[in-house]
Amino acid sequence: MSIAWLNANFVDEDSPNISLRDTGLLHAAGVFTTMRALSGRVFRLPQHLLRLRTSCEALFVPLQFSDADLAGAVDEVLARNNLADARLRLTVTRGQSQQDPLHGTHLTPNCFVTATPLQPYPAHFYAQGLTVMLNDEQKLNPYDHQAGHKTLDYFSRLAALREAVRRGAGEALWFNIHNYLQSASIANVFLVKDKTLFTPPTNEDLRDPAIAAACPYPKSNVLPGVTRGAILDLARANNLPTRIEALNVNNVLEADEVFLTNSIMQIMPVGRVEKHTVGEATPGPITQMLISLLQDEMAE
Repeated sequence: MSIAWLNANFVDEDSPNISLRDTGLLHAAGVFTTMRALSGRVFRLPQHLLRLRTSCEALFVPLQFSDADLAGAVDEVLARNNLADARLRLTVTRGQSQQDPLHGTHLTPNCFVTATPLQPYPAHFYAQGLTVMLNDEQKLNPYDHQAGHKTLDYFSRLAALREAVRRGAGEALWFNIHNYLQSASIANVFLVKDKTLFTPPTNEDLRDPAIAAACPYPKSNVLPGVTRGAILDLARANNLPTRIEALNVNNVLEADEVFLTNSIMQIMPVGRVEKHTVGEATPGPITQMLISLLQDEMAE
């Protein structure tokens, strides 16, 4: 039996009672963050909570618990499930919506934390590099209100992952309606060219006048990934030239190295873009350096 935290109560994961009128279920009205615990501690938990809270505020999703409440819930869920290395998910829905004649719409939100044993990606993916496909049929709309947020509306991304697997790949690269690279289905994307690290900008990055002036589109679908942020911090701390700018498919195909990041995979080398070989089709030197640096930071 797995124990979950639901609205400040600990419950059997299979037995909670959530209304069938929950707008998270009916309209995908909610946000979440996926976290990785190592030796009983979540990597960069404050950054996860900050991004979650920022998305809740932007998307009108009530979050009624403090960061201290949520951090305590995460720790207790790990303890009650006797988990040290784990995959956790913190989800917030807008909950049940009711119309109050005097006060308008009244929401009863739901907030819950679940945890499962960590199931790492196969080791040969890291040794040989993942194959990714180019998602030509679907485009991301940066003008969508949900752009740049990790919401419950994940069907299109999961469909792209399924198509990638059907075509012998492990991920799909997404471009926006202007045909600029944004992300993979469940990961951020980095390129390396001439010993310089590149990644497309988030909406927060576009608030920088210099980045915005050089970008041919005004809004972004790029999620401000927690691992993405860690990679940028490590690169700058180790004097690796880093550029946040618009990237297109030619930049991808001309890159010396390509890798993906998220909280579970951490850094996943990309060896092939469909039939195109990236570099030597094995993790390049900068990818390997960043993997080592990230592992050291997580171990600390």
